Order: sequence, then structure tokens, then C-alpha cells
Amino acid sequence: MNLELGEERAGAELGTVASLRHERHDWFAFLLSLPALLVVFLVIGLPLIYSLLLSLHRINVLTKLWIFVGLRNYLEILPDPDFLAALGRTAIFAAVTVAVGFVLGMGMALVLNMSFPGRDLLRSIVLIPWAMAPVTVGVLWGWIFDGSYGALNGLLLDTGLIHKPIHWLGDGTVAFYLVSLVYVWNQAPLAALLILAGLQSLPENLHKAARIDGAGAVRRFFSITLPWLRPMLLLILILTTINSIMTFDLFWTMTKGGPGSATTVFSWMGYSTAFLYLRFAEGAAILYVLTILCLLLACLYLKLFFPAAERQRAGAGRVDLTPPDAGGLASSVVGRPGAQGRGSQVLGSRGAAVRARLMRLPSLDRRPLLPPRLNRIFGRIALGAAVAAILIWSAAPFLWVIIMSLEKSADLVRTPATVIPGSFTLENYRFVLIPQGVSGGQSSVQATRVAFSILNSLIVAVCVTAINLTLGSIAGYAYSRTARSRLMRGTLWALMLTRMTPSLALILPFFLVFKSLDLIDTRTALVIAYCSLILPLAIWMMKGYFDGLPPNLEKAALVDGCSRLQSIWKIVLPVARPGLVAAGIFCFLVSWNEFIFALVLTGTPSAQTIPVIISGFLAQLRFYDYGPMFAASVLAVVPPVVIALAFQRYLVRGMLSGSIKG
Repeated sequence: MNLELGEERAGAELGTVASLRHERHDWFAFLLSLPALLVVFLVIGLPLIYSLLLSLHRINVLTKLWIFVGLRNYLEILPDPDFLAALGRTAIFAAVTVAVGFVLGMGMALVLNMSFPGRDLLRSIVLIPWAMAPVTVGVLWGWIFDGSYGALNGLLLDTGLIHKPIHWLGDGTVAFYLVSLVYVWNQAPLAALLILAGLQSLPENLHKAARIDGAGAVRRFFSITLPWLRPMLLLILILTTINSIMTFDLFWTMTKGGPGSATTVFSWMGYSTAFLYLRFAEGAAILYVLTILCLLLACLYLKLFFPAAERQRAGAGRVDLTPPDAGGLASSVVGRPGAQGRGSQVLGSRGAAVRARLMRLPSLDRRPLLPPRLNRIFGRIALGAAVAAILIWSAAPFLWVIIMSLEKSADLVRTPATVIPGSFTLENYRFVLIPQGVSGGQSSVQATRVAFSILNSLIVAVCVTAINLTLGSIAGYAYSRTARSRLMRGTLWALMLTRMTPSLALILPFFLVFKSLDLIDTRTALVIAYCSLILPLAIWMMKGYFDGLPPNLEKAALVDGCSRLQSIWKIVLPVARPGLVAAGIFCFLVSWNEFIFALVLTGTPSAQTIPVIISGFLAQLRFYDYGPMFAASVLAVVPPVVIALAFQRYLVRGMLSGSIKG
């Protein structure tokens, strides 16, 4: 009896010690994530609170008097016909771009996942549209669709398909769907990259087992591939929906909400109300409605893709998103020597779903419709056509902007329009890089600002990348190692909700607060604002990568006498170098291409970045500005495109870790 009581007491003491250790580990992880949480709260939480207070007041711009009006701003804008029309256009734009972008991204990913010569090169080329700043994309496609000198009219006139120019952007409906097409061209590579990462994580044994059972390609796609990609599709839906609702750059450069109000969406309406008409409170109310809409859509997607019980298990760390093989093949793989450890984690909810679908696969007639030789020939032809289409779709517009940057400005405004290039010259690059050495008065003031704006973009992008990598890697490690902690789980979800906040909702409070702090027109303001966009995703990506690293690494270091911080610095971070590179590339690309923050928070060349300078060409455009404008566009595209081409493998690995394991 005494022996049993002693064993119970010893067990209770051991449980208490383990509980205390677990609590200490949770608090240590919370301290690691605290700097990132403070930054997010300061640059997102406080501005959102400020924006909410602003939307409850009326502001006299001259006297700077705030008058509390409660919900009057919301009650006035909600039934407003212009507001409802903008809401409808935003919904249509989001639905069209998300659906078309998803289908196109899925198609490109399936092709890029096949084996063919030059696959790695094509994977890099596909990223070119996504690596280009939306401002540059808008300038390029706005010129292609130009009614007087555009390349599309030139092509149709040269081939005799039309006999007079068509003003493509002059019709409201046509302009709206052309902007939608351009958005899909710019953003579909991101969906393709995410889906490709998911396809590369799909074990080939699943498809082998289905083929043995006689399942065809279509059946395997719907029964195996799509269920496997479910978490990835959730991420794509959330990102693409929020990004499409927040789209501003393309509307600014291509239509400015026109013709009339045909392309006035939520983002443009909120911006114009606040900054063009100086109705700050009403603009804040519109943008706050946009914020609530994005959060509701994200929650809806989460509920549709993951039932409540599954979300609870995932939050508690009991669901592994790496599934098993199908049809009993998992047991043979996991049962092999050395297959335990990471291999033992292959059992998960997605695997069970895939197995259930495989068990329901009907026995199919294996007799092909065509002889095997013809099947192979047609398959190669179809693959070659798909590769050629992806290559032309991704690279042709980029090559066209390079050609235009090498033409003389006078050749760009020839009438009738033509796609046959004129004489080539490097004068446009001299105009923007060495404006002091240009003679003849052909260089505008805007062209002289390009070189310094590139330096500003580089400084801001490097600073933002360094800050987000430092804070994101430490916080990502903390969240990865404390998946069962309610405290850490709650703060992680709070971080992700901040990423679902539209950047436009933060613009107005940033502008007013930075103006009071005398930070307007400084690089510091841009660095702070950009962190609000990038830090949550950097944490998510790094958490996903650390999830793939076994905890035994730092445990072994602790046994050898290292402190927790030393084990992270000397052991974990060096092993996580590929994930750090991927997150760093992502941070650099986003900060380099950001436009709306730089447009509102800067006013002089001392802090303006290259996207703002390019947009400035459109405001003071003369015929001799076309060549320098396209030269500046090429210079703005070169750094992100080179980085995307050089490190596309790291990007795929980073997306794979951050979106599937995360």
C-alpha cells in the first residue's frame, strides 16, 4: 500500500515538473515572439484603432476639428448608389480574377510539374510577370491597349484585321475586363508557384496505386490531386481574394477609375474619397468596410475548407498535413528500416481523405481510345503546345517593354500604330541614368529622378528584408516549437488576421500619424509601413520551414551545454538557411514593388521609390517621355526578375514549407 502511494506521489511530482517545464518553454517562446508581436501591434493594431476612431468622426480640414458623429458615416455610405456600385464591381472583379487565376495557375503548375527539356528555365520565366511591379505592369499593358499608338492596334492593323484604331480602354465594360485580364497575368504565377509546391510534395505512390487500379488522369486529378492540395488551395483563395479586393496599382495606372465610374472599385473609391476629395472620415469608413469584408471572406474560406473539429485538432498540433500513401502502400513505405522519424509523420487527415476516395474508384476499362503510339505522339504535341503557350504568355509582354525601351520616342508615337520596331537606340537609358550628360533638352524632370529612386527602393527593400528576416525567423521558430500552447496559438492567429487587413485601410492612419510625427517623405516611414505588409507572412513562412526540422537538433545542442539562444543561433538557423533565403527573396520582392504606401507617404524625390517615379511619368507625359518611361520600367523590373530567375528553386521550397507544413 505504501509502495503504491509512493509511486502515485512520484508520478504526480514528475507530472508537475513536466508541466512547469512546459510552461517555462511557453514563456520563453512568447518572449522570442514578443518583438514581432509588438511591431505588428504598433504598425497594424494602433493604425486600425486610429482608423476606426477616424471613421466615427467628421474632420474639418481647415480647422482640423474632429466632430464625433458615431455611425453616421457608415449609415450614409452603405445605401449610397455609388458605394453599392463599387461594391458590385469589386465583387465581380474578385470573382473573375480569382476563378480565372486559379484555373490558369493550376494549368501552368500541372505543366511545370511534368518532365520536359528546359523545365527549370520555364519555371523561372513563369515568375517574370509576378516579379514585375504592378505599376510597371499597368504602364506596359496600358500602352499595349492604347487607342492611338498601342501595340494591340498595331498588330491588328499590320495583319489587316482592323482598318481603324480601337479605343480599348474607352469603353467602360471592356476596360474593366481588360484590367481583370492584366491582373490575372500579373498574379497567376503566384498561384502556379504555390500549387507547384503542393504538387511536388505529392507522393508518386498515390498515383501509382490509382493507375494500378485503372484510374485515368481525370479521375486521379479529382480524387487524389485536389484533395491533397486542399490546404494549399485555401491559402491561394485567401491571398488571391484579398489581393484582388485590394487592387489599386493597376486601376491607378490604366484607368484611374474611368471611363466615368466604370472601373471604380472599393480601393479606388476609398482612396479618392480620402485623398482626392479630402473627406478623411468617409474614406476611413469605406476602407474599414473593406477590412471587415476581407476578414469575413477569410473566415468563410477557413470554415468551408476545414470543419471545426479539424481546425481544433490542427490548432492543437494533432493534424499533420503530410499524408500517407494510398491503397496500403503507406504501410510498406513507413514500415521500411529508417522510415520512422519524419516518415512516421505521413499519417494525417488529408491522407485519410485521399485513401477514402481511392477506395471508391471504380474499375475502369483500360483499353485506350487510340493506339499507344498515337497516344504518346498526341501527348507530346499537347505538352509542347502548352509549354509554348506558357512561354509566350509569360515572356512576350516583358520582351515587348524591353523593345519599346530601345526605340526612339518619336517611333513610339507613329500613326497609324504598328508593331514593326523603328531604329534602336540607348538614348532612353542615358536620359534616365546620366541625365546631366544628355543634350538637346529631350530629358524631362521626371527622367532625372529615376536613378536616385532606384537607390531609395534598394535601401528600403534591404532594410525591410533585414528587419523581417530577423523578427520573422525568431518568431517563426517560437511558433513552430509551441504548437500546442494556447497562448502561442492565439497570438499566431492574431498575426494571420492582421495579414488579411487591406493595406489601403492602413494608409490613412499612417498618413495622419506620420504627418504629426514629421515622418512624411522619409524612408523610415516606408520601412515601418512595409513591415505591416510583410512581417506576418515572413513569420508564417519561417514557421512552416521550422516545422520540417526535427526538434532533436536543438535538444542535442542543449545536452552538449548550449543555451537555448545558442542552440538557435549555432544549430537551427544555419540548417534553416534555404528557408531564410526564400523568405528574404519574398520580402525583397514585395517591398521593392510596393506602390500605394510610397505614393501617399512620399512627396519629393528624396524618398520616392521607383514605382512612384514611373507613375509620375503618366501625370506629366509628353511625347519625348515615352522612351525614358519604358527605360525606367525596365530598370525597375531588372532586380526582382533577376532575383526570381536566380532563386526560383528556393522560392518553391519556401512556399512548400510555409504553406503546406505551416
